Amino acid sequence: MENKKDDKYLTISGHDKADANPDGKGKDEFVASVNPTSIKVSHKINYSEKNGEANPVNGDLQGQQSFKGVDGQRVSFELLLDATGVIPGVKTGGQAISDQVEAFKKTCYYYKGAAHQPPFVSIHWNGKSLFLYNNQAFLARLESFDVTYTMFTPKGEPVRAKLNASFVGTMEKDEEAKVKGNESPDLTHVVTVKQGDSLPLLCKEIYGDRQMYHEIARVNQLLSFRYLEPGMELIFPPIK
Repeated sequence: MENKKDDKYLTISGHDKADANPDGKGKDEFVASVNPTSIKVSHKINYSEKNGEANPVNGDLQGQQSFKGVDGQRVSFELLLDATGVIPGVKTGGQAISDQVEAFKKTCYYYKGAAHQPPFVSIHWNGKSLFLYNNQAFLARLESFDVTYTMFTPKGEPVRAKLNASFVGTMEKDEEAKVKGNESPDLTHVVTVKQGDSLPLLCKEIYGDRQMYHEIARVNQLLSFRYLEPGMELIFPPIK
């Protein structure tokens, strides 16, 4: 395509690794020639009923629910692919519809041999990621897509199509801990050391137990728990 990376066009970047920078340039990129007219963003919180009860009992008006977790954010949209050259502002450089679909597959769909899995993606439009949690961007993966060909040449070659795609957000555990900012000792924490911090003190704040510092020093492969350099990141895993 003639389209270059431009905030005016929805851009999908492909990444081989789950910990890639969601704001960084991808190994492969697909730039929409026509921006979507609507984008669906779905969120879901999961709860479990009190004591596994599906219905209120003992005269309760409502069953008590406890938080289980949050499903990955889902984003879906429809893209118009056009090779007719008649729509103002569409620049495909004469690229065939089949080539546009192939560019999408290469960025989002095809199995990456070195990574042994399909690619991770980041999706941006107008300089903003479509996948955000607490204003922090993260990566996603293609969940499903379909292509509907709607216009053909007399020889049967498609010159216009609609591509419907759905993506689901994904995070590494360390990234998830940073984004959520959880304070529970049952969840992984990633802490950036500040001047004056000590490992026993941090263990006291997170676990309520200073003596956990031996285990945390081992997890982080520290040569000495007594010396923490400001700016270093420490992982505090869940209590088992």
